[in-house]
Amino acid sequence: MSAKYAVLGLVIERPGYGYQLAQRLQERFGSWRWEPSGVYSALDQLQRDEHVRPQGERRSRAGDRAAPRVIYEATAKGEESFVEWMLGPTTPSPLRQELDLKLLLSDAAFLPRLIDLTWAHEQHCVDELQALRQGVPAGALDASVRWEEAAVLLQRRADIKLLQARLEWLQDARKVMKRMLDRDPGRARG
Repeated sequence: MSAKYAVLGLVIERPGYGYQLAQRLQERFGSWRWEPSGVYSALDQLQRDEHVRPQGERRSRAGDRAAPRVIYEATAKGEESFVEWMLGPTTPSPLRQELDLKLLLSDAAFLPRLIDLTWAHEQHCVDELQALRQGVPAGALDASVRWEEAAVLLQRRADIKLLQARLEWLQDARKVMKRMLDRDPGRARG
């Protein structure tokens, strides 16, 4: 999914300027890793489609020489489009990572490097899991929680499950590659 509907949803919740929206996107969807430039591209597209419009400008501080920040608000057309998107069908998209592509395009000569890459990815997953688990308190989804908070916690739990599965897969892949390398060590590229 592009950042378009995520940005539109945030603008509908509360108008904001590009950098502010990028921060809110990161806070809400941190594990999705959207680049701040994607927010500006989404805003440009949303403005072209007449889904958002400038509400006004805000200066950072009195006497600040920086350009004023354009604050965007949703239009009625944007709100209608967002509702259509929310109520429309969705299809799961496969997770594609560059490492997966390298594995699929490699031959046995690349096994030592691929083993190193899977190890690095595993360490990255462990770090991300630790960070995500800190943001999900135990028993946080009781009846006292507002839906907006519950939705964020549910997404973090989904991210944790996906990372756990990815971690397990990386460990399995590395074991297979090590067995293959041990079986035929002469084929590795040096």
